[in-house]
Amino acid sequence: MAQISYREAKTHAVAGGVTLSPEDRRILRELAQRVSRVEPRARIWAFGSRARGDADPQSDFDMCVVVPEVTSTLEDELRRCAWEVAFEHGRVIPAIIMSEEEFERGPMSASSLVAHIRREGIAA
Repeated sequence: MAQISYREAKTHAVAGGVTLSPEDRRILRELAQRVSRVEPRARIWAFGSRARGDADPQSDFDMCVVVPEVTSTLEDELRRCAWEVAFEHGRVIPAIIMSEEEFERGPMSASSLVAHIRREGIAA
């Protein structure tokens, strides 16, 4: 399976006509703002049914956060950001948190999860 870069994934999401609802776009933007206060170098994607456009009102809002290095403290802070935004908007936001190494070059980079994020993810 061919690997695509972050920039290609972002371009694919736009070129492929994939869009989030206005409310989901606001939630993604709000989460990105909070995450960037904790880790300014973080890259964030929405993926799953909301990114594909086939979510129902009860669907969770899958997010992937990629940071230079994951520490337990940083992971806790990022999960807190996701929980707060989810609570404020009545959503469930499971956040997948990975280091750049894991996402780009580690064993996870060849996983179906990362392939889905690269293919259908919408970058914040």
